[in-house]
Amino acid sequence: MKKNVLVFASLLILGSFTISSCSRSEKKEIAEKTQDAQDKVSKEVDDVASDVKEKAAETADDLKAERLEMANKIEQKRSELKTEISEMDAKMNKATDKEKARWKTRKAKIQSKIDDLENSLSEVKSDTKQGWKEFKADLNKKIDHIQEDIK
Repeated sequence: MKKNVLVFASLLILGSFTISSCSRSEKKEIAEKTQDAQDKVSKEVDDVASDVKEKAAETADDLKAERLEMANKIEQKRSELKTEISEMDAKMNKATDKEKARWKTRKAKIQSKIDDLENSLSEVKSDTKQGWKEFKADLNKKIDHIQEDIK
């Protein structure tokens, strides 16, 4: 596009020098060439703007699909984690008081992390301003930490 603008500017300068020493037919021809160059530049600018709009729309659609996929993943993990906690609660009925106390402490920490995960889910469903790649990496780390804490 810069090249086209430079060509256009060159044509205008060249045209202004030659117009002063040209006949009417030459002036008309130069004016037509200048107009053609302007039209060509204008068309190319429109084409570039159209391409940018198309790519922006594609990117927005891709991001929306990725957010939906991430929201589904969070929902699934949250459900799995709650099931695992329920299973651990059931196992603790047969455990010693010391093990129950230890589990109660661990469960509180895990529940706090699950709450963070649920907040992340809300953020995914909204239009977050945080960088998407950073957000995904952070979220995956949270899920991994929760799974490690349960083990």
